[in-house]
Amino acid sequence: MTILVAISALQPIALNLLAPATPALTRHFASNYATIQLTLTLFLVAVALTQLVIGPLSDRLGRRPCVNAGVALFVAGSILGAFAPSTHVLLVARVLEGAGAGSVFALSRAIIRDSASRDQAASQIASVTMVMVVAPMLAPWLGGQIETAFGWRAIFWFMTLFGVGVLALTVARLPETAPHVGKQSSLLGVFRAFPDLVRDRGFVLNVAAGTSASAAFFVFIAATPFIVVETMGRGSDVYGSYFILNALGYMVGNFTMSRLAVRVGTRRMVRRGLVISFIGTGAALALSFSPWWSPLTLFLPLAVNAMGNGLTIPGATAEALSARPDLAGSAAGLLGATQLGISAALTVLISWLVTLWPQAMNLLVWLLIASGLVAVQLARRGRSPAA
Repeated sequence: MTILVAISALQPIALNLLAPATPALTRHFASNYATIQLTLTLFLVAVALTQLVIGPLSDRLGRRPCVNAGVALFVAGSILGAFAPSTHVLLVARVLEGAGAGSVFALSRAIIRDSASRDQAASQIASVTMVMVVAPMLAPWLGGQIETAFGWRAIFWFMTLFGVGVLALTVARLPETAPHVGKQSSLLGVFRAFPDLVRDRGFVLNVAAGTSASAAFFVFIAATPFIVVETMGRGSDVYGSYFILNALGYMVGNFTMSRLAVRVGTRRMVRRGLVISFIGTGAALALSFSPWWSPLTLFLPLAVNAMGNGLTIPGATAEALSARPDLAGSAAGLLGATQLGISAALTVLISWLVTLWPQAMNLLVWLLIASGLVAVQLARRGRSPAA
C-alpha cells in the first residue's frame, strides 16, 4: 500500500505544487498569465492522453516496467523544469511530468485490481484516493513556502527528489501483477482492448457513473471561486476556508468506503454514494434560489455531495476494472482519460455559464449526479441474479 500511495501522490503534488509560483514565473520569463497557465493545461492534457497508451501497454509489457518508466519520465521532466531557460522548455517539462504522473496514477488502480477482489479493490482504491484529497490541500501551501524561501526552481528540485525517492521504492519493492504479460506485443495489438471494453455494458455504465461524480467535483472547483468572490462579494480567504468542508466530506466518504466495501458490497456502496450526492446537490440547487444563499448554504450541502463522491468514485472505478479483470490496465487508462477529458470540457463550459447565471453550477452538478444514478440503475438491470 505504501508504494501505491507514493505513486498516486505524484500527480496531485505535481499539479498543485507549482500553482503558487505562477506569478513569479510570469515575471521571470516576462510572459503573460495565460501562457504560464499552460503549465497547468498541458499537464492535464498529458495526463489524459498518456493514460490511453500506458494502460494497454502495461497489459502486454507488465505493470512494473511501465511504472518505473513513468516515474523516470516524471523525474526527467522535473530536472528539465529546474533548468528551464524559457517558457517553451518549461512547458515541455510540464508535459513530461504530466505524462509520467498520469502513467503511474492509472497503473496504481490496475495494480490494485490485479491483486484484490472487486470489493477489496474498492476498499483499497478508497484508501489511496484519500491521497488525492490531502495532497491538493497541502501542496499549494508547501509550494508557496518553497517559492518564497528558495525561488520557483526549487519547486522542481523538490519534485525531482520526491520522484527519485518513489523510483527507488518501485525499483526495489514493486512486484509484477499483470496476469498476461507478453500475451500480445504488436504495436497495434495493445490497443485492441479498447473496442472490447467499449462493447462491455458493465464497463461503460460504471465509467458513466464514476465520471458523473468526478465531473461534478471539477465543475464545483471551477465555478465556486467566481460565485463566492464575484456573486456573493466575499474574499478569496472565505472560499479557501469553506472549501475545507468539501475536502473533509470527500475524505469521510473515502474512509467509509474503505471500511464497508467488503462487508456491504461495492455495488450497493456506489448506489448509496450517488443517492447521498443526489440529496446534497438537490438541496444545494434549491438553496441557490432562496434568499439564504451564502457561502455556508453553498458549501454545506455540496460537502454532502463530496461525501457521496467519496463512495462513488472508488467504487465505480473498482466495478469498471472488474468488468474485464484481464484488461485492467487498458480499462484503467480508458477510464482515467474519459473522466479527465469530460471533466475538463465541462469546466470550460461552466466557467462561461457561471458568469451569465451563477445557479448554472448547481444545476449542472445536480444533472450530472442524476445521470450517474441512471447509469447505476441500468447496470443493475443488465446483471444476472448471480452477478
